[in-house]
Amino acid sequence: MSILERGSTARYPRLDFELTPGCDHKCGHCYNVWNASPDDPQGDYPRGQLDTAAYIEMMDKAVRQSGADHITITGGEPLLRKGALDIIEKACSLVSQVQLITNGSHVTAEAVQRLARAGVASVQLTLLSAHPAKHDLLKGAKCFDDTVRAVLDLAGGGVPVQVCFVAMRQNWRDFEEVMELCFALGVRALSYNRMSPTGWAVHQVDKLMPEVAHVEANLETAERLGRRYKIHVATAMPIPPCLIRIERYPWVKFGFCSTGTHSPNIVIDALGNVRSCNLSSGLLGNIARQEWSDLTIQPYQQRFKKNVPEMCRGCAYETSCQGGCKESAFATYGAFDHPEPFVHRARGAASEANAASESNESSESSESSVAREASGG
Repeated sequence: MSILERGSTARYPRLDFELTPGCDHKCGHCYNVWNASPDDPQGDYPRGQLDTAAYIEMMDKAVRQSGADHITITGGEPLLRKGALDIIEKACSLVSQVQLITNGSHVTAEAVQRLARAGVASVQLTLLSAHPAKHDLLKGAKCFDDTVRAVLDLAGGGVPVQVCFVAMRQNWRDFEEVMELCFALGVRALSYNRMSPTGWAVHQVDKLMPEVAHVEANLETAERLGRRYKIHVATAMPIPPCLIRIERYPWVKFGFCSTGTHSPNIVIDALGNVRSCNLSSGLLGNIARQEWSDLTIQPYQQRFKKNVPEMCRGCAYETSCQGGCKESAFATYGAFDHPEPFVHRARGAASEANAASESNESSESSESSVAREASGG
């Protein structure tokens, strides 16, 4: 029996469906959990996919039993899958709002027409730089032209487009030009994410993780250009308020971890496995084989929300921030209550700076004492 059939309101209004683990881009910041190495905390995640008929049946069941009214279609690269457009059209018939996340390289004229006819609410494409060579390098594929073409073709076909920017050490300086390009292309919605390592990306932390100052500079740009160009900017990855005073950027809509909230971002993979979010490798059950009421979603969410790092306990933002991205803490360090990488590295840098300052002060004090003794003072 579904939640709606029991007469209660939907507790799971949003579902993400990962159509396939396959992708033809090789992003160093890839968070897909099935790309983790076998020895990683997220290692040995199951790969594979149901056939199209079974997948559509599974999707229909999940929506009916969860009460969801919003679907995000993602992957891997969803449009690589045969039958992807059939699945997307089915999704549009089940709920009032469907979003597609794609790399843009497979947005054909037929795809634009079918997405428009089905009533897809928006398509999200990633732009990592306004410079083609930089974008392609970070994406691991020659795809900048495909992305720009997809933006124009989708918008021309009546399908709303938004852009995703992932801030990394290599590209944070490119954010202003990306916002300028979005304005020129007619894009008026942008998702700003700071790199958060899960999956393969845990091996790229030293190379890719941005610093607090980088993110602050980007938020200042989002505040200034967002207002000027009327580009709506939202963050998907948590920006920890202990590191950055988010109230300084009222134009930006800040998001925090949805696990355990009134609107959790439940993810269902290509085999029907259910997870708490797209960065999590923990399986809560399989909706293709089980009923929604038999899944272990609520107990997991309750334990997850309470399991915050010691340093976060008692913080005014403890229940909203939850310590930032705890899934990235588990993926990188093997523990949910370990400070997540962005926070851990920032705190470590601050500690090193304080230690260096104290060492310099001690050295200066010692030198001053020696000077006084030498002068007979």
